[in-house]
Amino acid sequence: METIIHEAIDLREAGNYHASRLLLRTLLDDSQYAAKANLHMAWSYNNEGKEKQALIHYHLTLEGDLSITERFDALFGLASTYRSLGKYTEALEYFERTIAEYPDSLEVQPFYAMCLYNLERHKEATALLIKLLVSTTESKKIKSYQRAILLYAKDLDKTW
Repeated sequence: METIIHEAIDLREAGNYHASRLLLRTLLDDSQYAAKANLHMAWSYNNEGKEKQALIHYHLTLEGDLSITERFDALFGLASTYRSLGKYTEALEYFERTIAEYPDSLEVQPFYAMCLYNLERHKEATALLIKLLVSTTESKKIKSYQRAILLYAKDLDKTW
C-alpha cells in the first residue's frame, strides 16, 4: 500500500494528476489508507488548480485515522483551500483550529493573516505579521527595535 502512495506522489509531482488520483482511488476502501489517500487526492486537485474538488477529500481525510503530521496537513490544506476559493469564514474556522492544535507551526501565520485581511480585519492581520516578523527575523537592525515594534503592534492606532 505504501508503494501505491509513493507511486501516486511521483505521478502528482510529474504533473500526472489524473493518473495519480486513479491510483489513490484503489486505496479508498482500505480503512488504514483511505485518509492518507484522500489527503494526497486533495493535494493533487490543489496542484492541478481544481480547489473545489479538493475540499471533499480534505474533509474525508479529517474523518479518518491520521498521524499528527497528516492531520496538520489536512487542516492547513483545507483552510488554505477555502481561503483561495474566497470562502473566508470557513477558512478562518480551519486556520484557527490548525493554530489551536499546532501553535508552534509558524508557517500557518502568514496564511491566517491573509484570511484576516480578506475578512477586513486589517489591524489584526498587520499586527500578526509584525509579531511574526520580529519573532522569526535574523536581522539585527529589526531586532534592535523589537521592543518598540511589539509595543506598537499591540495597538496600531494608538498615539502618544
